[in-house]
Amino acid sequence: MVTPLRTILLLFYVACAVIILMVLSPGEIAITEDLSFQVFTFRDFTGTADTAIANQTRMADLNTMARRLDSLEKKEKEQTAQKITNPDSLPGTRASMSKTTLAERSEPLSDPKYPIEFPDSLHPTNLDRIFAAWASLARKPSLVRIVHYGDSQIEGDRISDYLRARLQRKFGGCGVGVVPLVEWQASRSTVATEASENWIKYAIYGNNSKANRAGHYGILGTAYRFSPPVPKDSLAPAQLSWRAVCRFRETRFSNDFSNATQIENIKFIYSSPFAKVAVHIQAEGTEKDTTLNLALQQERKVIVAEQALPVRFKKLSLHLESAEGSEFFGVALDCNQGVAVDNVAMRGSSGVEFIKINAEWLRKQYEMLNVKLIILQFGVNVVPNILRDYTFYENMLYRQLTFLKSVAPQADILVIGLSDMARRSGTGYASYPNVPKIRDAQRKAAFRAGCAFWDLYEAMGGEGAMVAWVQNKPPLAGKDYTHFTPKGARLVGEMLYHALMKEYEHYKSRNQIAQ
Repeated sequence: MVTPLRTILLLFYVACAVIILMVLSPGEIAITEDLSFQVFTFRDFTGTADTAIANQTRMADLNTMARRLDSLEKKEKEQTAQKITNPDSLPGTRASMSKTTLAERSEPLSDPKYPIEFPDSLHPTNLDRIFAAWASLARKPSLVRIVHYGDSQIEGDRISDYLRARLQRKFGGCGVGVVPLVEWQASRSTVATEASENWIKYAIYGNNSKANRAGHYGILGTAYRFSPPVPKDSLAPAQLSWRAVCRFRETRFSNDFSNATQIENIKFIYSSPFAKVAVHIQAEGTEKDTTLNLALQQERKVIVAEQALPVRFKKLSLHLESAEGSEFFGVALDCNQGVAVDNVAMRGSSGVEFIKINAEWLRKQYEMLNVKLIILQFGVNVVPNILRDYTFYENMLYRQLTFLKSVAPQADILVIGLSDMARRSGTGYASYPNVPKIRDAQRKAAFRAGCAFWDLYEAMGGEGAMVAWVQNKPPLAGKDYTHFTPKGARLVGEMLYHALMKEYEHYKSRNQIAQ
């Protein structure tokens, strides 16, 4: 006879067995390479897989910052609309911006919860070069350039676009900086790129990229050549004319980045050992169209050729004609003074390929373009390879940093730690367990090389942050649990800006520079 006590005991034993199985459950059992079985875990039962780990207080702070940024951008759009209706107030219509001075714009700053870290916290001088350049803009107008390297996390000008907009709002400047002549993978939020089909790309990153044996890559880690429209004949290279086209257009987000298509000059970064390069420029502006013809000089070394082009463009077309062997490394769409920020997205890269570039080739470009800060933001491509120790990655990254410091002695370097990433865990999502280890390896490499470091993982909220960012309303990250949405990227750019400005204020205080 089955008594009630036996039934209760049976249910108790079953419950204990289920709990033990959930605690020991791996969450996922691989059946084949493409098929896996999700197993209910104790984390699913308690709800910690998705929500309990996330720092809810941090998310509240981030959403408050996002709302404040919405208000700021709304005000900026209203001011921009007023400027556009008054063309005389636009920088591109002035006779010469170089004759004016830029006053640093004062603004309220919030203390960053996670500030920039330095190898020696008692002597935080590792960003003094860029800070000195900013502080001197009002006295000695110039164009101060920042190069933001990263993986697919910054692709499409994400994060860079908001950082650029904030810096140009404070220090002046316009344009989107150095951009590639060809972009097939992702369109930018700021400018869209179109190109003829006869371009060939060489890059230091990517499994399918062609390699340049001489290491003659540009500041973007790439080089571009255009092939002839007809099969090569017996003519000498200097006698064979090759042509190519690239175009830059405003995007549907142009209202969010009013300075993106406002420029004062265009710079061609190129090398042409056999012949001059004929360039025909067509700029379709908001008020009038501009047409220019120029000849880029024959040059075996890399060179930067600048042409004045004060215009706010809707479409900017470049028609190029030269001989075999001409290489282009980028086009800079800039102002004459203020701040320029280049977005260099290297999809699939872990940030360990810079040493493939010829040192003298890269040194000359950094010098000619007045690069004062190099930002490195990599790591998401390291995460899927889960290991116990990442000393190898620390050493590889350290080697890249020492190389960059040697070729850009006039510039500072800021390493941004990787963002949080999440994966399936049972029936929910949880952070990859190795993210903090990779972050630690990046910090160690930065400090060994004498570079500053900013911890994006902790700034997001630490373990479980990516899940919270995906589930946030509105979402701050995509369903791949890796990449930020435009709102999330804007928030990262805002946090980075405040962290930089806080250290900049400390620099001015240390050096007794008037606020």
